[in-house]
Amino acid sequence: MFGFGFSEIITILVVVIVLINPKELPSIVRKIGKMYGKIMRQINHLKKVYDEFEEEVKFASDLKSSGDDKLQINNTINFKEKIK
Repeated sequence: MFGFGFSEIITILVVVIVLINPKELPSIVRKIGKMYGKIMRQINHLKKVYDEFEEEVKFASDLKSSGDDKLQINNTINFKEKIK
């Protein structure tokens, strides 16, 4: 995942157990899990908002280009009428 091998993970776990009281470890892990969940929900929300914005921009771009086509057709018709 982050390039950690088995020995690095074991070393980190040993250091955490030594530095943090084993009785407090479950509550700390629970808090870290809750923070991770909140962060992931925010990331997913931002992705959803970005995707919606991207769709709106694409729709507006398509709408503008179709409007430009209609304008060109109207200009062609008006030009042909002026020539007659």
